[in-house]
Amino acid sequence: MPAIVQPEDLFALRPLAQPVSDGQRVYYLESQLDRQQNASLATIYSVNLADGRDKRQWSPDGVVVSQLAMSPDRRYLAFSGRVKTHSQLFLVALSGGAPEQITHGDRDVSNPVWSTRGDVLYFQTTVGADQPEKFPQVKVVTRLLYKANGAGILPEQLTYQCLRYECATRDQSVVLEQTTDFTVTAANAQGLVYTRDRLPADEHDFSTGVFWHGFDGGDDVLLNQDVAQGDFGKGVLSPDGRYVALWGQDNHIMNVSQSHAWVVDRDTTRLTDVTAPRDVEVGDMLAVDSQQGQSGHWLAWLDETTLLTVENEHGRLNLVSQSLTTGQVTPLLAGNRAITDFSVVDAQTIVFTESTMTSVSRLKSLDVTTGLEVDLVNPNATYEAKHALVVGQRFTFKGAQGWPIEGWYFPPVVAKSQHPAVLYVHGGPQVDFGYGFYHELQYLAGAGYGVITINPRGGNSYGQDFEAAVIAHYGEGDFEDLMLGTDAAVKLDPTIDPKQLCVTGGSYGGFMTNWIETHTDRFAAAVTQRSIANWISFYGTSDIGYFFTPWELQQDMRDVAALWRFSPLAYVANATTPILVMHGEDDLRCPTTQGEEFYVGLKEAGVDTQLVLFPESTHELSRSGLPNLRIERLKRINQWFQDHLPHEEEV
Repeated sequence: MPAIVQPEDLFALRPLAQPVSDGQRVYYLESQLDRQQNASLATIYSVNLADGRDKRQWSPDGVVVSQLAMSPDRRYLAFSGRVKTHSQLFLVALSGGAPEQITHGDRDVSNPVWSTRGDVLYFQTTVGADQPEKFPQVKVVTRLLYKANGAGILPEQLTYQCLRYECATRDQSVVLEQTTDFTVTAANAQGLVYTRDRLPADEHDFSTGVFWHGFDGGDDVLLNQDVAQGDFGKGVLSPDGRYVALWGQDNHIMNVSQSHAWVVDRDTTRLTDVTAPRDVEVGDMLAVDSQQGQSGHWLAWLDETTLLTVENEHGRLNLVSQSLTTGQVTPLLAGNRAITDFSVVDAQTIVFTESTMTSVSRLKSLDVTTGLEVDLVNPNATYEAKHALVVGQRFTFKGAQGWPIEGWYFPPVVAKSQHPAVLYVHGGPQVDFGYGFYHELQYLAGAGYGVITINPRGGNSYGQDFEAAVIAHYGEGDFEDLMLGTDAAVKLDPTIDPKQLCVTGGSYGGFMTNWIETHTDRFAAAVTQRSIANWISFYGTSDIGYFFTPWELQQDMRDVAALWRFSPLAYVANATTPILVMHGEDDLRCPTTQGEEFYVGLKEAGVDTQLVLFPESTHELSRSGLPNLRIERLKRINQWFQDHLPHEEEV
């Protein structure tokens, strides 16, 4: 009999990412959690492109790889990886030989980008950061945007550099230096493409530009100047160097304008939104917990007139081809799955990684002409075969205002005549549940719960109007969607005991759990994670609070009564459901004080509650936190539900 999924199974999962190929072999990143080191590891392997055989390791033991890049001439593989305390750059010849560490500095090195010539490699680092002192030092803050989740207080007075490495001579030289952080995304013999804040001195301007830095000494050129107020990045040069494909949004609705693919003529700076005729989102916004190390490359040129994009539609991540001459759009990789990473080998071949509800991660190739897919590597095959994994049952219902809403129901692995169910609310809110592997949902199904996942208004993959519907309406139509979706799931599975309903979620899902806690008593138990409870304090304490709050609530920040009206804490006297409050101590996105405020309010209201704080844990605890704490978190969620569900004689 297949085993049920356990929290410790996180150590068995092997997500794959960043596939590249020289036409003979496919090189990729394989991640894993290490129990002994209590850390996440990542190693480069390769297999034959033709048949997936002859697996080889390319990165040294002890180096945790983060980024890899193959030279266009297919002679070298460059990668950045952590060595002890800093990330360094490595180079290995694909013809054979050991990887060579080509940087040895006391600053992190990142972002290897090859010139189209293939003999020049660019990478980035910083100078000016203070070295650790023997005694604690004060931190002086002068900026409004002064901290970031996962990074802490941001250092000031840094200089950001891009360096050129000549493979033949091993010479290194600085080619771009700025006092504002930037990211190089493409290069050729004439110059670099890079992304940075368009107006870095204006802390209330949130436009991000893609720039061309020519090596001829001229001024840098803003490539998206036709839509200068937008948020753009991930620039990729076309094979002939004339065009740059961009990923971004026009910011007509701050934070929730759909992300599209754009193409700009480098000579004229004429910018075209090539996704505009279709109401779809470009990029990966899927809510999952088991993918690691993805490149984040959602655009690529198949040839000089054909652009490939990863598109998020109704919970799926599809790979789509679009002709820039005819406008024809052709799905290349679609279906009930998530294309988690990809790269172009040649005009006929693509290598990619994918995930499904019951498949953690696997590597495949695609023949663009025939549509034939070839399985290359699935390091999770044995795990998947030996465990009871549940396919979510898709269902739809009429939400608030009669809107069609989509959800998936994961029945418990072991069927019972009556059983509890968990409403799981995703974060964001601009993300979505869908067809990727989600370990936590499988664990809950194995533990005997039906799991209800719903994409309420405000999420991605259902069009621009759907995504914008939550703006200025938090806790309104989205709350109604979730309650109606719970009703629909109970009808779908009559063995759900309506007296044994539980609810949980993190970030926006934590906000909604708090809102549900204070606006209904239909749930027997709740767990709120990395939540928002008080928009007034969130505004000044979150790393994104000063801009996210007015964007999402559309209120005058001086109107304290309006902010309080949207805050679950304002209604805490109504709470009755036993609720566990969970928070990372290093969470700067939804600061720990949010959980603490709600906990104190709950205690004062006489609610059965508990506050659990996770040390050394940021907002990303459930996805990339310390392995032992990720496992502890899962166990505590289940235990809280079990401790507070009504016993059979009470039902």
